[in-house]
Amino acid sequence: MDAGSRATISARMAEYAAGLRFDDLPSDVRDLAHLVLLDTLGCALAGSTTDEVIQIRQAMAAANGSAGDTLLWGTNEKLPLPLAVLANGAAVHAREIDDFGGCAHSGSVVIPAALGTAARVGANGRELLTAIVIGYDIAKRVMDGGGGYLAFKEVGWHSTSTCGGFGAAAAAGRLLGLDAKRLQWAIGYAGCNAGGTWAFIPEGAMSKRVHPGFAAQTGIVSAYLAASGVTAPESIFEAEWGGYYPTYVPGRATPESATEGLGTDFRIRQVGFKPYAACRGIHSSVDVVLAMRKAHHVKAFDVAKVVVRGSRTHVKQLSKQTVQTALDAQMSLPYSIAVALETGGAMLDQYTAEALRRPGIATLAQRITVVHEPSVPDGGEPYVDVELKNGQRLTDRVMVARGDHTNPLSEAELVSKFRTTAGLVFDTAHVARIERAVRDIARSDNVRALDELMQPALASKTQKSRAGVV
Repeated sequence: MDAGSRATISARMAEYAAGLRFDDLPSDVRDLAHLVLLDTLGCALAGSTTDEVIQIRQAMAAANGSAGDTLLWGTNEKLPLPLAVLANGAAVHAREIDDFGGCAHSGSVVIPAALGTAARVGANGRELLTAIVIGYDIAKRVMDGGGGYLAFKEVGWHSTSTCGGFGAAAAAGRLLGLDAKRLQWAIGYAGCNAGGTWAFIPEGAMSKRVHPGFAAQTGIVSAYLAASGVTAPESIFEAEWGGYYPTYVPGRATPESATEGLGTDFRIRQVGFKPYAACRGIHSSVDVVLAMRKAHHVKAFDVAKVVVRGSRTHVKQLSKQTVQTALDAQMSLPYSIAVALETGGAMLDQYTAEALRRPGIATLAQRITVVHEPSVPDGGEPYVDVELKNGQRLTDRVMVARGDHTNPLSEAELVSKFRTTAGLVFDTAHVARIERAVRDIARSDNVRALDELMQPALASKTQKSRAGVV
């Protein structure tokens, strides 16, 4: 690369992505790569059973018209890699339980692209884990360089989609063995094709599920274009006219954040894992009311009303009282607080179509309002005021919700979550096989075996073999 090219953000990212080795990764980063892989595969299996994802798979199959070589997780179906990663990314995100703290939901973008590419090329486990770390790093760095999550959100961009494609491109490109120049082009293409807005909120539209899939697909296509020598902008972030930061987040970007500590500050360390199947902005309020249930024995019947005092974003994004779709519920503080008070939880069972029709929860949600509290900034956590029918008033605020990297779930909790999510598709024995394959992935010579474990046909064949049928 010439001196000018070497100075660009994408050039520095590409050199890092091309040069990083598994042996360079600190032990905690390796552990996190295993955990995000396990959590994401479980989320994908849970999501694969939803009506939305079934529709998305059908749409991709109709668009293709013939079979492909890449597995649609949780099924026996295959599609070409770009279409398969779109469907798999949507599956990961469908239940709103995938990881957060990266480009928002990095796992739903990076893992489908990385494992799909790795399985196609026959990569080993160490190569897969390294690519995952690179993908998480680049996606988060692109967002940080744009001023962070709120900078993108304030102007209407859904950063999972808008920033995630860069991570998918870097991960896929690394697994394809691209040199730094071609990796730079892959990153350039990801910027040329970035998108995804928050317009889905008013209608509870399914497009939110597809956003991670679009970003994963962008990453795959970007990497293959670059591999074929089809050039892309080498100053994608800095170009004054059409550059990513000047175009997407004008006046908000802090470009130096995109490469600060590159190679030592692995931003996968900032990833958190969800204990509740709802938007992350809801979690601290669920923490509050579950604690009240435990400490003060508060039950849904006891509650006269609840007022959530939060930021303008809480009011704009999370205040819907009457929910019609699963996404409505997952993005509703009133519904989520009501269901937590009524059932003592806010996980998969509380966000099904059946759960949404429970009259008691719907009635209670109408007594829960979200109002603007000037002292709570965007990105801050709200106050929760609960007024009981006996006149007692309880107020609390959780500053760091469970699951954040500074208030993490234990590994045992994450494994339990995986067993629950994967258990929606497979029996206990097969879930254990996937869990073991992920745990031992660094010793795997070919990760295709892990990918194949994500299909029911193999699970059924294994069960019959163990029973002596075949």
